[in-house]
Amino acid sequence: EEELEFLADPCIAETSSTQYAVTNNAAYQANDLDAYDSDCDELNSAKIALMANLSHYGSDNLAESLEIDNLKDILFEHLKEKEPLEQMVTLLKNDFQKEE
Repeated sequence: EEELEFLADPCIAETSSTQYAVTNNAAYQANDLDAYDSDCDELNSAKIALMANLSHYGSDNLAESLEIDNLKDILFEHLKEKEPLEQMVTLLKNDFQKEE
């Protein structure tokens, strides 16, 4: 009835049921904020763990990338050293074919 009176007469500022609802809602909101704070703490912990894993992965990835680049350079140097040898073998083959 009090709720209906409140709705019917806009001059009635608050009723006891309205006060109860406001108090009750405030309590629920406080509980929601506590749950939210807890979720934020868990989120921050997860974020820190993720960043640590990413930075570790990044450093491993960087080391592997540098190692691959180094191996490519070594391979390129070996191929450059073999070029004159291949040219010499080709010239010798051509000379033998001419002699036959």
